[in-house]
Amino acid sequence: MKNSLILVTLFFLISFQSFAQNDSVKQNEWKFSGHVLMRSELDGKDFDNLTFPPSYTLMRTRVNVEKNLFDDVSFFIQLQDSRVWGQTANPTKNLANIDMHQGYIDIKNIFNVPLSFRVGRFEIEYGSGRILGPNPWNYVARAWDGYRIRYGNENKYFFDAFSLSHTALTDPTKYPFSAKPDTSFNIYGLWSTINLGEENKIELLSYFENNNKKTDSVHKDAELLTAGLNYEYKSGNFNAALETAYQSGRSLFGGIKNKEASSYLACLKIQYTLKSITASLNVETVSGTKPTETETEKTNTFRRPWGTVHQFYGYLDYFTGDLTKSTNNLGLNDVHIKCKFAPKESPFSIDFALWYFMTNQKSASGKSTLGEELNLVGRYNLHENIFVEIGGGLFFTGEAMKEIYNPSKTEKDISFWSYVRLDVRL
Repeated sequence: MKNSLILVTLFFLISFQSFAQNDSVKQNEWKFSGHVLMRSELDGKDFDNLTFPPSYTLMRTRVNVEKNLFDDVSFFIQLQDSRVWGQTANPTKNLANIDMHQGYIDIKNIFNVPLSFRVGRFEIEYGSGRILGPNPWNYVARAWDGYRIRYGNENKYFFDAFSLSHTALTDPTKYPFSAKPDTSFNIYGLWSTINLGEENKIELLSYFENNNKKTDSVHKDAELLTAGLNYEYKSGNFNAALETAYQSGRSLFGGIKNKEASSYLACLKIQYTLKSITASLNVETVSGTKPTETETEKTNTFRRPWGTVHQFYGYLDYFTGDLTKSTNNLGLNDVHIKCKFAPKESPFSIDFALWYFMTNQKSASGKSTLGEELNLVGRYNLHENIFVEIGGGLFFTGEAMKEIYNPSKTEKDISFWSYVRLDVRL
């Protein structure tokens, strides 16, 4: 943490020294914008059609302020209120939950080279967002405190180094005396994107999770390295993408036992667009742990808590969380087909997706089929900044899924989920 503070201070001193030589403040107007999201959901995902499906409405409101201070210095602030309708249980009560979702300063062209620096609180997304992303489907979404250094041109290549703070060491207003053990949690990483002409792109990722808390009094809750290599090819209407990642180190998997990790993730997407129709075939494997090894000191279950996952693992979100729970530590394999119909001159579009899920490792009883999921989403653009979306899905349980979700009830009904969404960008 001391090294991080020194680096941040050094960048500010160097940057503002260069601006002092040309301190003309840009007289650009302030930029104001906003975003309102409302989504009502009907949730029948318990595989029991005799129970009452709960319904609720989520709402997220954002107000953005942006200003260029100097030629190469700008700041951005995003205030956010996230709530569930009726959450206060009293119309005269407030949640007092308006928060600064993002607030950062950007400094560009340091030393008159393509070197930039972002510091504050900000969303972070790399590649498809599968491993590191803001997860905007969540009505709060994800943002980090930290800084990011970038070198290069995004149209050709760029290299990022970042430091993200998950949990603070201490609250300075309540500093303990004597000092308690370090329980801070930080993530340090590198990312690079290299465009090889107009058709080929390579992405490299590496980040280290360092959670100093010791739940078992012996090992840190996380000393985990994730490294990945992605490749994308685009030619005309054809697109192919390969994403891979490997994890090594230790982590408190499932919040139960600290284990030594060796795990992987790999996915392939092949996509083709023909006039108004875009279709893709997607195959993915996320490693899991054999049932005979769940009580050992090692795990092969891939950890992926920081990604934008809703779009990749079925819209009913059975497998977007911790795989130690949603698949009983068995990992996940899936094949899915997506098809989008979006006429160019029409405000209407429709998305269809069909998924087949299996565990990466068989259960103790030899089961592996989780089930099939069907999703359908329709969107109508009322304005270029306003749209209404109606969607939903069905899930047909497999034998492995029956063992995971309420195993005492052997007969499982088809589960369902639906939503209506209004999205307004101001």
